[in-house]
Amino acid sequence: MILFLPVHLASPDIYWMIEEVMFSWMLTIVTSWSWTAGYHITESGEHLDSLKHHNLLLLPNHQSTADVPLLMSIFTARVGLTNKVMWIMDRVFKFTNFGIVSLMHDDFFIRSGRAGRELTLIELKDHLTNVYLKKKRKYLVLFPEGGFLRKRKAVSHEFAKKKDLPLLEHVTLPRTGALDVVMKMLGPDSDQPECDKIERIVDMTVAYPGGRPLDLQTIVFGWREPCHTHVHYRSWSIKDLPRNPEELFQWMVRLYQQKEEMLDAFYKTGEFPHTMFSDSSSTETEPRIIHQDPLRFVLLQIFYLVSSYMFVSILSNIYSQVF
Repeated sequence: MILFLPVHLASPDIYWMIEEVMFSWMLTIVTSWSWTAGYHITESGEHLDSLKHHNLLLLPNHQSTADVPLLMSIFTARVGLTNKVMWIMDRVFKFTNFGIVSLMHDDFFIRSGRAGRELTLIELKDHLTNVYLKKKRKYLVLFPEGGFLRKRKAVSHEFAKKKDLPLLEHVTLPRTGALDVVMKMLGPDSDQPECDKIERIVDMTVAYPGGRPLDLQTIVFGWREPCHTHVHYRSWSIKDLPRNPEELFQWMVRLYQQKEEMLDAFYKTGEFPHTMFSDSSSTETEPRIIHQDPLRFVLLQIFYLVSSYMFVSILSNIYSQVF
């Protein structure tokens, strides 16, 4: 992207279009790690392909560091989807090897801890205005639980007992502060043009086999046996969601109770209950495996190997001339 800076001087829109394409290429490389290790994804519920024509807010449950690469695999299997995604994720990911890529792509990083929560929501409001809308993004990825299941489960139980809410074992109670900001800035009552507003909310229930989540290290090294992770989609028009923050929170709690029921049935039987909350009016089909393009993986691996070799050669030449 540094080499393309002259393009930015002539046309910033073209420059950021190139960045979006290269961002999708990088995510495809991450997808190749999962695919070559045999960690495949089985989808059920509504068709993401029919939903992607809308502006979407995607809400996956959060279990481990494998969730993000898993979502990358889902997005990169669909042409044009990855480019327009904005991720809202924990600030810790900023310090990973792909953190600089996400920073350049203008993803949003949430500050952890109670002290930084209010500041984060203010920053998110500005980010949606100055980045999401300005760069014409179409998809937002938000993890409502605010952290990994194993880390937040005890806190979730404590909060549930205090507020007389259900105790959940396979998910945690959702936090809705960021969702409230999204509704205010991009919801049906916002001041934005209709083409910029979020149109549908998509719930993504991620279910690892046996309740044993993969993690980033496992995906990189492939030391666990091949498996299929289930992802179930359900969507609603954002106009059907409650406008009041407290009512919206209760709506989300009911949604996560249903996710809990689905995951509990899956872990007990080994069969994902994709028809448990089916709507007769929806266009749901039988579970289907996501297919990737091996040729795309090979071509992009060659591209990055060649480009890396070129950069190393240039730097070594400069070093030898200077020293």
